[in-house]
Amino acid sequence: MAGMFRDIFLFKDYFKMRSLFLLVSLASVLLYLSRAFGLVASYPPSFFGPPSMANLLGGVIFGVGMVLAGGCMVGTLYKMGAGNLVSVFAFLGILCGGMLFAEFYPADMSFIKATTFLKSKTALEQIVGAMWMPVLALVLISCFCLYRWSRGKKLVQNAYAQRYLDPWKVAVIMAFIFSLSYVLSGRPLSVTKGYANLSARIEGLFSPRHMDNLPFFKEDSLRFFYGTTIKESVGSDINSLTITQIPLIVGIVLGSFFSSARLKEFKISDLPPWRQIFSAIVGGIMMAIGALMAGGCNLWHIIGGLPVFALQSILFVCGITLGAYMGSHILKRVVI
Repeated sequence: MAGMFRDIFLFKDYFKMRSLFLLVSLASVLLYLSRAFGLVASYPPSFFGPPSMANLLGGVIFGVGMVLAGGCMVGTLYKMGAGNLVSVFAFLGILCGGMLFAEFYPADMSFIKATTFLKSKTALEQIVGAMWMPVLALVLISCFCLYRWSRGKKLVQNAYAQRYLDPWKVAVIMAFIFSLSYVLSGRPLSVTKGYANLSARIEGLFSPRHMDNLPFFKEDSLRFFYGTTIKESVGSDINSLTITQIPLIVGIVLGSFFSSARLKEFKISDLPPWRQIFSAIVGGIMMAIGALMAGGCNLWHIIGGLPVFALQSILFVCGITLGAYMGSHILKRVVI
């Protein structure tokens, strides 16, 4: 994700972004069909609330942090699993960002409450009046773009890595995986609250009394299977996060490690320059704060929310685009 946005603003290269567009478009069609056949029980998704300026601002903060860290919250995990030390520092920054966000969580909730609009609307179809209209518009645009890109051979490129898989093929596979997540659990994949759970556990080791006094680690509620709200704290030992998002985080790291080891590409990188270390830590902190402000990271909003045209996710994408633009200029002028 970070490379997709960064390449646009640094190199005017849209190759990776085309695959993301294909992923979102295909996932939108698959979810529409799933709803038509009654496979998705909760719609509009109850875990996407009404939009607020926190979604936009969180997206901006996340976008800047994503570029500075050299990867998004999932990208940080798989790069770390392959031995990238920059991503290790970004990972530490994300954990610190979760602890920092907990300190001003009440202020964030006040900001969300003050800036929420369209309080009875959560998805675009509730505004236009029909669930098929946004999907049809996206399909028409996608068909036109894919036709142009395929004729211009803009979906494939020469590659020299072993077992290289064209990004458009990955997009198709991931569209089915994310759609299956909706069908089986009623919600998209995410790692944001899993990171927050890790932050709570770490803070609890060093300052359990202070952690117990933080509302973010105590009062948060999670919408789990098919929109059913389960009241449980982010900081509790065993909850839905423990059995879903934590294994996902661990699985991404392990999957990256075994894949790179099998290809004999695993290598612990040299210690990066101090500027890059500082950039990674700050970027990780900003990603955590931005994702928690916006109610989810890029995985949640772009691949989970855009296919169902969630209004929160549309605002987040506008924010992350602006943030990636700002972050690219900061990266070029300050870090590099």
